[in-house]
Amino acid sequence: MDNKAIFELRSGSEKSEEGLCRSGRLELVHELERILNQEIEAYSKLEEYISGKKEHLINNDMEKVRVVDVELEKYNYIVEKLEEKRKQIYPDNSTLKEIIERIENKEQANKISNLRDKMKTILSNIQKQNTINMELLKHSLKIIENSIVVIANALVPEGSAYNKKGAVKAEKRLFDLSSVEHEA
Repeated sequence: MDNKAIFELRSGSEKSEEGLCRSGRLELVHELERILNQEIEAYSKLEEYISGKKEHLINNDMEKVRVVDVELEKYNYIVEKLEEKRKQIYPDNSTLKEIIERIENKEQANKISNLRDKMKTILSNIQKQNTINMELLKHSLKIIENSIVVIANALVPEGSAYNKKGAVKAEKRLFDLSSVEHEA
């Protein structure tokens, strides 16, 4: 999705529905519909990138994970801006459900409701993918932590194996079964 296409919103979108005639309210609903479609497009891209990130995490391709993270930041920013535009149309902080209930034209109300449902589905999928990605990252961190412990233990000798002078201590045996060892 092109960033310019997302932000090509009409300049009159800062109006609220109060004091508008029926055609003016219908125009606001059309503007809301355009913004919701753009939000759905942006959320779909987010979903696509988050899904790709999962594959890159599984394949341990950290360079591709970084590239995906940059794209995720970009689309998060786009979604924030679209959300701001939507709130300019209905500045009373109404939820989409509340806005839908106020739309007089039932056909338009159904369109907006369908867009709302589509957006909720995409957001649910994004949330599930993010949870999976977080678990993959936690698992990777545990593997790295365990690897560091193993490496550190291999590099750092145990202190109890040496005496005060730094020489290797002789092993004490619980049972001396042979006197040949002492004589040799």
